[in-house]
Parts: sequence; structure tokens; C-alpha cells
Amino acid sequence: MLNSRPRLTISILDTKRITPVHWDGYQSFPTITAVNDELLVGFRRAVNIGPDMRGVMDHGMAGDIYTTRSKDSGWNFSTPRIIINHAENRTNEHDALITALDEKRVALITRSYTTELHQNYFSLSDDAGNTFAERKPLNVPPGAWASFGHLIPALDGKTYIGTFYNGPGCGTFRLDPNSLEISHQALIFKFSQGYRLNETSITRLESGRILAVIRQQPVYEGLFQSYSDDDGLTWSNPRPIGLYGEAPSIKVLPDQSVLMIYRGMIRKSRKCRVALSISRDHGETWSHAQTLAWYKGGRFHGGYGDLALNSKGQVVAVYYISRKYEAPTVERMVFSIK
Repeated sequence: MLNSRPRLTISILDTKRITPVHWDGYQSFPTITAVNDELLVGFRRAVNIGPDMRGVMDHGMAGDIYTTRSKDSGWNFSTPRIIINHAENRTNEHDALITALDEKRVALITRSYTTELHQNYFSLSDDAGNTFAERKPLNVPPGAWASFGHLIPALDGKTYIGTFYNGPGCGTFRLDPNSLEISHQALIFKFSQGYRLNETSITRLESGRILAVIRQQPVYEGLFQSYSDDDGLTWSNPRPIGLYGEAPSIKVLPDQSVLMIYRGMIRKSRKCRVALSISRDHGETWSHAQTLAWYKGGRFHGGYGDLALNSKGQVVAVYYISRKYEAPTVERMVFSIK
């Protein structure tokens, strides 16, 4: 990696909570996708937990999945709609990975997590994310696994590439959204005794290369980067990118810069933040962290975020955050890059 880092300067236009003010619960893990000229957000809401439950379930229990929509470039969002109800399913939902496949189809991958059930599910919407069909299990072998981030189109024009992490390691797979057939499973990293690489965000560059940024667990070096030049069939050896944090989400901008939002951490400190970085050379070098917001209550109380572009070319970031040691809420920030 080159020593010189690019610069990142942003102008924050507005910051706003996008869930109802009267809501309680542990709101977390938002993702955002652009559907036509609208923005659709999926997120989790769970029951609050008390201090005696710390270390048992840091993200709350009895998780539901909601969506909310903006028709004005991300400035205002609709009242959230429940998509998966824990009270009915008893599945404790953790993730709502939402991706627009085209003008009408929206894919939703969710993750159930209980002592008895570790399962990812897939549901497809044919009406731009207004309603979703009954979800069906996704089974990436071998055994229990979890998905992360967005699906991206494969070059075959039929399937989509997603990421997974499980017992053997982390990697990518191809999914046919109609048949749910899974193929072309490829490892990026095989778990070792020292550490794991798990949550992986991918995007396709103008050259056709797929760029992946990956979380390390435990965090020693920080975030890692890998790439594929054969449409996800094989991957380069992951290497650290010089940013200390977790939970990356990357987005290609119109000028082909790659913008990343992630949970920014500081070595030997409990302070955490929603952080931003940019690469102007296709992921080879990254800017120093730009702090969007600091948060309180511990590492688990914020930092997972996602990015989209609105119809005006502005960046809309969604993330969850605790500002006063209370349970987190979901916010959005609209900003421009100078």
C-alpha cells in the first residue's frame, strides 16, 4: 500500500433520526438501496436489554425487521413497516440486507439467530419493495452461515454475487433469485486459529474487478481488502488497508472513487464512531478516517452503516447510534463530498 493517502472533505447537509421518536427497543443494522428515484431502508428493532444481560445478548432480543422509504432524496422517511415479526415467527431476526435488483425487484436477505436456529432467508419483492413474498431458506454449505452487505450482479446476466462467513471462512457465492440455486462458492479467507475475517462488503469497479473490504475478528490490524478479476471465482490474498475498525460498507461513486462507511475504533480506547473513508485508486489506498458521529454505551451500540446516492447526487448514509447511553436508534445523514 502506498504511503500517501487521499483527502476526504465532506459537507454535512442534514442529520436526522428516521424511526419514530416514541419508539423504544434496540434499533440496529440498517441497509439502504436506491429503487428508481426512491430510497428504501431495512433495519432491525429488538427488545431493550438491561445491564444484567450484557455479555449474553449485546444487541437486544426478539428482533423484528422493518422497512422505511424516502420519496424526497432521503430527507424524509415513511413510517416504518414491519416485514418479519418475531412475535409470529420466534426467530429473533438480526439482519435486513436489502438490494434493488432492477426497477421492480428488490431482494431481502434476513438472518434468524436463536439458540435453536441459525439460518439465512431470502425474500423477493416484485413491486419495488412495497411487499415481499414469503421468505425461503438460503443454504450455503457447509452448515450454519451468515450473509452480509448487498448482492451485486454477476456478469452472466442471471445470477447475483453475495458474501458469506461461516465455519470454514468467508467468501462469496452466486445466487439465482428465481430458483434460489446457489453456485460458485469461493473462499476469500480460511479461518485460522489466530483470527477470522468475516463480514464482507463487495462492489464492482468500472474495470470489472470486484473489490471486497472485510472485517477482522478480533481486531488486530483492522479492515482488510481483497479483489477478484474473474467475477468472484477466485480472490487475492487479503491484506490490511490501514484503517482500524469493523463492519465496512463500500459504494462506488460516479467519479469511480470508492466510499466506505464503517465502525471506527481507536486502539487501546473504548471510544467508537461512525466513520468514513475514501479511495481514489480503486481500493489501493484509503483516506484517514472522517468522523461522522461519536457514540456512547460501548462498541455494540453503533457503527454499522450503509451508503446510497440520491437523485441529486448527494450521499445518504444510514447507521445506528447511541448518543446518550440509551439503546441505539437509526439515523440518516445527507452530505456532499467536496
